[in-house]
Amino acid sequence: MTIPAPAVPDVNEIVLEGRLSADPDVKELDSGTRLVLLRVVSRRPDGPRVDSLPVVVGPPPQRGHRRLPGQAAAKEVRRAAGLSLDDRVRVVGRLQRHFWDAGGIRRSRLQVVAETVERLVRPDQVGSRSSASSSSALGSSS
Repeated sequence: MTIPAPAVPDVNEIVLEGRLSADPDVKELDSGTRLVLLRVVSRRPDGPRVDSLPVVVGPPPQRGHRRLPGQAAAKEVRRAAGLSLDDRVRVVGRLQRHFWDAGGIRRSRLQVVAETVERLVRPDQVGSRSSASSSSALGSSS
């Protein structure tokens, strides 16, 4: 039996706001490109519990290649690398399940693959720490 394609496209978009529970972990790949691993802690809306979510930023497209939909630009990788423990961030990206074998056991984990990363600034922090994304983060609240 063939299942017809849906009339509307599938959507896999994540918007995550929270704070970094550790400094970014910058990894250099064999190709020389970098990716950044973040751990974002976000409070659940129904109470005091939190979720700690892994976020990967990059790698960016190779020089001379177009950025694919959902792929972080090089400036996003640099921005993520410049974040610090306890920074509040907004991440926009997609949810991805990563599979691997470890000792003959199939394992998997969910992670957010970031397209954009912004450091959010509270009104009481304006002027105390500069960032290219600070003013856009303040004005993009909806």
